[in-house]
Amino acid sequence: MSRPTSEARERSVAAVGSATVSAQEAASLESMNPKQVFGHVMGELAEKDPNLAVVVSDYGRRLNLEHMREVMPDAYVQCGIAEQNQVEVASALANEGFTTFAPCYATFITSRVLDQVRVNLGMMRSPVTLVGVSCGCESGMLGASHMALEDISCMRAIPGLSVFGPADKVELAAVLRELAANPRPAYVRTNELDGTCLHASGTTFVPGRAERLFVPVGAAPEVAIVATGTIASRAVEAARALGERGIAAEVLEFATIKPLDTSALDAIAASGVRLVVTLEEHSVVGGLGGAVAEHLAETGGVAGTSTICAGANQLAPAPTLLRLGMPDEYLEADTQQNLLARASLTVEDIARRIAERL
Repeated sequence: MSRPTSEARERSVAAVGSATVSAQEAASLESMNPKQVFGHVMGELAEKDPNLAVVVSDYGRRLNLEHMREVMPDAYVQCGIAEQNQVEVASALANEGFTTFAPCYATFITSRVLDQVRVNLGMMRSPVTLVGVSCGCESGMLGASHMALEDISCMRAIPGLSVFGPADKVELAAVLRELAANPRPAYVRTNELDGTCLHASGTTFVPGRAERLFVPVGAAPEVAIVATGTIASRAVEAARALGERGIAAEVLEFATIKPLDTSALDAIAASGVRLVVTLEEHSVVGGLGGAVAEHLAETGGVAGTSTICAGANQLAPAPTLLRLGMPDEYLEADTQQNLLARASLTVEDIARRIAERL
């Protein structure tokens, strides 16, 4: 593995292409699991980017990297069960000009290696993409040690580090492509929940921009549900259930958690909705809900203040905020579905809690 020249680096970035997934490819990606999607994209990049590097800590054999290793055997770096070393090696390669990805269990590649991330990706600005596998409750059967419920909180506290939570496997592929084309310190959450595809017609990922997934018909929204990650599919279903109760709700997906799309939040606060709801498969402390609360509190877009209604020259009460996520406690081992049910994060519970708050 030789050090890339600046000319080679420019050629490889140009070859990676845009962060777009076609409708045809979306159907293929949805037949995979997130680990297979990661390997698929890495294999694709191996054919285009001679400077690709994938640094793993033992977990690599489960990430569908066979094609990548056939095309570019030297691109695969195995560190063994040593996540701290994984981040150090990945950072060194990235600093030398390699397009570097470092995948591992989400809880290990964030909280276990926090000091290495803080120094290398934060202070030194090493352009590494950390990929958190099985985030949230997906590995809940292995116990609290394998539940990544603090990873957003840890990563968004690092200055200059971007944080992403794709809503499905189509968007995951687009996010990975965008980061390959524009390397920078980043963390990407991945997991699977309910198998719902929200981008069946394909997508073009734009970092830092929220996407409206659901708009009520025939009524102005009184609730805005802001979601990140695969649980966004439950936000859409909950909005439909609320509509059956006569409550109009819209859904916005924030695939980029940092930097946050504050303009979208400002538009929500000024729209006249009564309630803003954040939804995430993460602790209610420090995640998307915390980021949204911080911004709305700073700009006056929370209850107790007033805001200008869009399209009107009058003041209206600012919306209240309801944060839905995992409780601030460690739960015993269980399946992902059971853990979410115990946290009242089923579609029915989400709709009920929103209606009760109204």
